[in-house]
Amino acid sequence: MDILNFISWLKSGRYSATVPANAVTVVGVPTNRRDDSYLPVTVPVSALGSGGFTHYIGELFGGGIIVQVWKDSLGVEHGLVASLTNLTANLPWTVSAQQANLIGITAQSYSDGLTNTNAIIAQTGLPANITYTAGLARLYLGGGFNDWYLPATWELTACYNSANIVNKVLGVTNGFAIFYYWSSTEANNSNAWVQHFSGGLQSFTNKGILANVRAVRTF
Repeated sequence: MDILNFISWLKSGRYSATVPANAVTVVGVPTNRRDDSYLPVTVPVSALGSGGFTHYIGELFGGGIIVQVWKDSLGVEHGLVASLTNLTANLPWTVSAQQANLIGITAQSYSDGLTNTNAIIAQTGLPANITYTAGLARLYLGGGFNDWYLPATWELTACYNSANIVNKVLGVTNGFAIFYYWSSTEANNSNAWVQHFSGGLQSFTNKGILANVRAVRTF
């Protein structure tokens, strides 16, 4: 904006604006007008998101430690909580009798680990037990809660993304290890998805491979 246009802009009064009570002013939003390129722009608060979270990543809550928070379309706050320690470092994904058998769509969700976990257990034909990942996670009772499960791939990624904060809070012993963690997401008849916590790489491997187990729950 040159000096002549600046003077014209001041005289025009276009720099004055009444901000509605339910809006905020965002500074520095460009427009297509030569003489008001840097005018503040008023937008509804709803367009910026509701904000105001009660909980935070790294908070000790719900029997574990929070690794993800979000709000649904109604503005209700939710979170993903990981157990305060690894449940084990050497379990297969399922029992040996089922390691070459397909479960199918009920165990292949990328976001719903609880449904996956229950499907893995159901395929065994027996109550959950601690000899395989899903059974161990489902039987975990951290904080007195009985709704723990093996995370789906996206939920496991949320754990990985928060690993640095989690390990600062819990320390090396109870934090996430630099190793493979099982997800509850089936890939095919003989394989399920794992994630390595060194660089976050996800891949699928044989259901009989031994890997780490970390339980999660939501609120």
